[in-house]
Parts: sequence; structure tokens; C-alpha cells
Amino acid sequence: MEGETRKAAPHWRWITLAGASFAVAAALSIVALHPTRLAGSCSTFLMRTEAATLVGHNLDEGFEVPGALVVNPRGVAKHNVSWDDVKAVLGPSRSEPRLRWVSKYGSLTTNGMGREFPDGGVNEAGLYVGEMTLLGTKYPDAKVPRFYTSQWTQYLLDTCATVEDALASVATALPDGHCQWHWFIADRSGRAAVVEFLRGKTVVHTGTTLPYPIAANDGYQAELDDIRKYRGFGGERDPEPRYPREDPRFRWAALMLANRDPATPAVDHAFAILERLDLVGSTRWSVVCDLAAPRLYVRTNRAGSVRWVDLAGLDFSCAAGARLLDIHADLAGDVSGRFARATDVSSAEIVRAFWSAADLGFAGNAMLKPKLIARLTEAPRAFSCAP
Repeated sequence: MEGETRKAAPHWRWITLAGASFAVAAALSIVALHPTRLAGSCSTFLMRTEAATLVGHNLDEGFEVPGALVVNPRGVAKHNVSWDDVKAVLGPSRSEPRLRWVSKYGSLTTNGMGREFPDGGVNEAGLYVGEMTLLGTKYPDAKVPRFYTSQWTQYLLDTCATVEDALASVATALPDGHCQWHWFIADRSGRAAVVEFLRGKTVVHTGTTLPYPIAANDGYQAELDDIRKYRGFGGERDPEPRYPREDPRFRWAALMLANRDPATPAVDHAFAILERLDLVGSTRWSVVCDLAAPRLYVRTNRAGSVRWVDLAGLDFSCAAGARLLDIHADLAGDVSGRFARATDVSSAEIVRAFWSAADLGFAGNAMLKPKLIARLTEAPRAFSCAP
């Protein structure tokens, strides 16, 4: 229809039925046919200035998203939780390759699906990792340990200090699951990468193949092909208007990154970009990470004041434990001292709140959602301080 914008699916759109039980397969197929549709979805960018290296990220969804800021300590012994583990009828898979590690870096993450299952975040080394929807994603069928998609984000934050570290780890561990995602990774040096999984292959854009450190909900090569049509990027079309049947977020972010007023504080400009990229009011939270500090700023659709946390002031010792703060808490300014120690009850509440808000369809709600809630609640209970 003329005037209709291209639409992107929410994060939890299902992609594969392989290996699922009949009941789970039925649930997934129904959800895949009837997803909630959005006119805009998540976006991420890297902004470099003389004084700062910032990542900006919007989480967009078609429903109100409960969530928490989570302090994840170093020194915690963990193992991978795979998609096969999550959907299994009788508990964790016995045939799944296991990867065990001890978190080397503490991190601060934004979590919806549950503790240890973040949307994104930054670690104390200044590494950012975050996801966005990319429809058509197909994860490799490699014989390596696999992670339920959002746990892979936490694994990278636990074990990597740089983009180079994160890219090297892709050869030994991979994400998997129903979420069709690609990832934006950046470090305090200003290096960035977009990692995609297309047709069962890993595709990485970094360095000269990442001329614009931006990602939204199309494949990076498709975004490059599109932006070259516009004035200032090699083409003749006016880049400012929002034309029918297209998504302008990639080029709008590129324009605002190129045209920043030096008199405007960098963090303010990053939030201004995120505000413009919220096309239809579906942004649930906006995050800006200063990777050099490192510091995380956040505001949400339910708590509009900007709050921040300095990672240097957090106790990341294993003895201090994981801590939580409602991401929608009506606070302002420095909230580093407002976290409460995570318990089994508070950790479980994150999982239940998110999956209660997400509608997976009749069969998905009945058969798949209980597994997701059970597995993602159980996982953190098995992790403990390493000797």
C-alpha cells in the first residue's frame, strides 16, 4: 500500500523448528505466522569524538518491556545454556557440547529475558555487545558449543576485552535459538564490528568493510547499498525525508553522526540521535555507553530522566554477587548505589515479567513459554563463585 513503511518483526520472532518436539514445533509455527509487527525496531551506532567513544542503542518492541540493570560480577563459574536445553521436554540436553568458563570481566547489562540473558551491555574493559533483529538470520550448524542467543552476549562480555577478542571467539562458540538477531560490538579504542549469521555462515563487517558504524534491522551490506543512493553518500536523493516503503534510520544516524555540533555535549547528541530513530514510539529504553569511562546512561519510555552508572565505582567481586535495579525505576542522576543483591526470587521475577508481557500465540503461550520461564530461571542458580 502506498505510504506504508517497511516493517520489522520483534526480537522474539521464531526462526527454526529443527529438532523441536511436535508440541514445541506447533507452538513455534503458529508464532512465526502471527508475529506482532513494528514499523521500527532496534538500532545501534558508535560515535567517536575527541573526548569520548560512545555507543547508542534503542530497544524497540511491540509490547511494554519489563527489565533490569544487572551488575554481573567477575569470578563466576558458568556454562553454556543452548536452545536445545531451553526447548527440551526433559531438561538440559545430554548431547549438547558444554563450554565452561569463569567470568574474567565484570559487566553492567540491560536485561529483559532474565539475568544472564541480556539485550546488551558494557564490561569493565570498555567492550560493548548488543543485539538487533535481522530477519533471515540462519545460525551456522557447526559442531561447537552453542548459546541461547542472549546468553552469547553475556559470554562475550564475560570473556572479551576488545572487538578482536570477540571476533576470535566466534570460531569456538556460537549463538542459536528462535531470535533472529545480529550483533553490534565496539570497544574503547573506537573499533567496531557488526556480526551477522546469513545462510548458515558467519559474516563480519569491521574496519574498511564497516564505513558507517551503525546497525538497524537490515543486513549491513543492504544498508550500504541503500545509503549510496543519497546525496552526501554517493547518490542524488535527498537523505532527510522519510520516503514511503523504506526505513531511514541507518542514513539518519549517519547524517547526525557526521553533522554533530561540537558545542553540544556528546552524550546529549547521542540521545538526540536515538530519539530521532524512534520512528513510531516503540522504543522501550535508550542506552548510551561511554566506553572509555566506562559509564552507562539509560532512559526508558516509563522513566524519562537520564540515569547513569560508573562501572569504576561498582564492586565486581564475586563475593559482592549479582545486583539488580529496575530499569524503569523513577530515578535520576547517578544510581550506582541503588542496586539490590540478586536473589533467586528477584532473578526469577525478571524472567516471569518479560515472558508474561510477550504474547507467543495460543500454542506458544501454552507449550513454549513455560519452558522458557523454567530454563531461564534455573540457569543462574547453577552458576557460582569459582574457587
